[in-house]
Amino acid sequence: MRKTAPQRLAEREARARQELLDSLFEPWIGQAGNPARLNRLDLVDPRDEGDVALALKAEITGPFTEMTRETQTRIRAALTVLANGDGAEFREYWLDLRAPFGSTEAEADAIFPVVARTFGVRLPDSPPGG
Repeated sequence: MRKTAPQRLAEREARARQELLDSLFEPWIGQAGNPARLNRLDLVDPRDEGDVALALKAEITGPFTEMTRETQTRIRAALTVLANGDGAEFREYWLDLRAPFGSTEAEADAIFPVVARTFGVRLPDSPPGG
């Protein structure tokens, strides 16, 4: 069955968001084999907001501040789209990322609000569908 133009556009936009998230999480993606980093991040409890926030600040926010303002804005816009979604897109991304911590859908759901707040993205007042 052929995809409609809106379906193709939605897929293209989702791929663009994934590329932006890849640039955000490059410090983890690029260091996937670094034993010291993996050992340090293995101690992160993905359901503990404080642990996740500390890991993001220690590993990700520095490189984020070195990105161009345009890239930062685009990443925040992508996170805003994800914040207003049902969570499935971030879950799929996070689990495919083979991130250094959090390997279940529930953990990805717990991690996303911390990611959003860390990068200045306002979460909706009510959960999607609520």
